[in-house]
Amino acid sequence: MTDTTEGLGLHDHVRARFARWPYEPDVTQVILLDHHMIPTPESVRAWAANAITNDPDVRAIRTGAMFPAAAASFTEVGFRPIDTLALLEAPLTPTSTRSLRRQRSKTQRLRASHLPDVAALDRRAFGDPWGNDVRSLNDITGATPRHRSRVVTVNDVNGNPHVGGFALTGQSGVFGYLQRLAVDPQLRRRGIARRLVADSMRWMQRRGATTAMVNTALDNEAALALYADLGFRRRSETLAILELTGDDLHRHGGAR
Repeated sequence: MTDTTEGLGLHDHVRARFARWPYEPDVTQVILLDHHMIPTPESVRAWAANAITNDPDVRAIRTGAMFPAAAASFTEVGFRPIDTLALLEAPLTPTSTRSLRRQRSKTQRLRASHLPDVAALDRRAFGDPWGNDVRSLNDITGATPRHRSRVVTVNDVNGNPHVGGFALTGQSGVFGYLQRLAVDPQLRRRGIARRLVADSMRWMQRRGATTAMVNTALDNEAALALYADLGFRRRSETLAILELTGDDLHRHGGAR
């Protein structure tokens, strides 16, 4: 299996790509190339069969975070939810972002040389199986027409700078997306996350986005409190990450 294979939904023209799940070479991720569109179950079946054709030893196929309508098509094919995420949004206007200018928000550009440290930080922050590697971090930044990648660095006891947190932000039309935010677990409650979120929201607004969106685990109380304090509100819908395994997976092996 390669990381650049693409599948095409024949009935709905929703495109998807397959990639190895970070740190799990026997798990394939199916990535919708336009998360606003809804695939049909027929397309999902074709993608599952294609993924198995590309890698007969695959033990599971997982999705990214799916809106309910898209998740329903995957569920009909046999995928089962393995995680549920809260979805939040905030208005982006000159008035709503004015207070963010008062946030201490010095950040730096995330450079290629930062990526190994950023990937290691992401894995420490989120744990397995949710941590990203360098390849999947690059995939995230390529998911929207415009993106911004920033880090906050801190000095260790010897005065040497290292990455303390990072944010990946995207923008498409009127929507801005805080795609990934992580802070070193040893450096939490120092304002790093707030600094990165404020920086991301200001960038979204300057680029013409009118709504900021982010998702996080339902039980991530610290993140939920931070986002609420910065003007985000929970939407009634949730997002789901789904997985196809076992007999349901093998059943699609015969559909090649």
